Amino acid sequence: MIRRLPVLLPACALWCAAAAAAVPELDAETVIGHPRPRVAEVGYAEPETFDPFTDRLYQGGFRYGGPPVEIPHEVRYLTALGRVKAMKRIIACADAWYYPFSHTAPKAEPPGIDIEILGRIAQRNGWEFSVMWANTGVYRGGLNLAFRQTINRGFCDVFMGTVITGDDDHMSRNAMTFTRPYLGIGFVLVHNGKVPRARTLEELKGTGIKVGVPAYTPMQENAEKLGIPVVTYFQNQRVIDGLLRKEVDAIMVWGPSIPVANREKNVELAMSRGFQPMPGQRFNGAWAVKSKEDGFLELINKEFGEMLASGEMQAIVERYGVPWFPPFDD
Repeated sequence: MIRRLPVLLPACALWCAAAAAAVPELDAETVIGHPRPRVAEVGYAEPETFDPFTDRLYQGGFRYGGPPVEIPHEVRYLTALGRVKAMKRIIACADAWYYPFSHTAPKAEPPGIDIEILGRIAQRNGWEFSVMWANTGVYRGGLNLAFRQTINRGFCDVFMGTVITGDDDHMSRNAMTFTRPYLGIGFVLVHNGKVPRARTLEELKGTGIKVGVPAYTPMQENAEKLGIPVVTYFQNQRVIDGLLRKEVDAIMVWGPSIPVANREKNVELAMSRGFQPMPGQRFNGAWAVKSKEDGFLELINKEFGEMLASGEMQAIVERYGVPWFPPFDD
């Protein structure tokens, strides 16, 4: 028996491997999507997202391989409006990691503010829509590179998720123009409940309240000019962590970062009621199209105007937990 043992071991290994292969591997099913459950629930799995740091195709060099749908040769060189009408489809470019405006989580979560707005515009005109995912991260070249690799090559008709900052040289560099603004975005006040109601940052002057702010942003400069004690952090999410760790009593953060924190940290933060960001703390959100696309620009502007007037735009934005401000005049 001792002599036969080495012969039996390989046979057992082959049999065990065959038995394991015969057992089907069950797919994880997401039964709870958004928001994340407060307590553990049977069958819960994290929503599907596209993570560039672990995606093999992305790391293997796949970036912008072309539009998500085939563009027929006969419409390839038409204006954006002509192509959209001929194909009965809008092709939009959007950042794949720009929650809550756009993100790749098709199975478990809402698609994002911009994607929903795009869907409404397409539906109102009897069209369909497709999205080509881009990466506008600063370490990937920002909007300059994203424009060059997508809309400049005719892969999409509109680039969503842009912000009018007044320092937008990437627009003229790529012969792009902004649509009319469709919402206001700003740095807003969030606190731990111990801060008196304040409609502006200036109202915290002289209270001794310590405020967390993102480093090297207008908020740091604004708070320091007012003589408000500040603690600086790199990135909005770290500012929010400072509030959750009770290192500060209040924070000034980019409004859309609030739902990101609520989604990722399983908390329920909200802007201080009635707060209004002042000039220098606020900007307008818009989309971008090629400067030559006059007819298409007018169509998007008309749709934005109607959605703003009806309250449809506000309803979409607030459903994602982003503080709503109509476009700012400045």
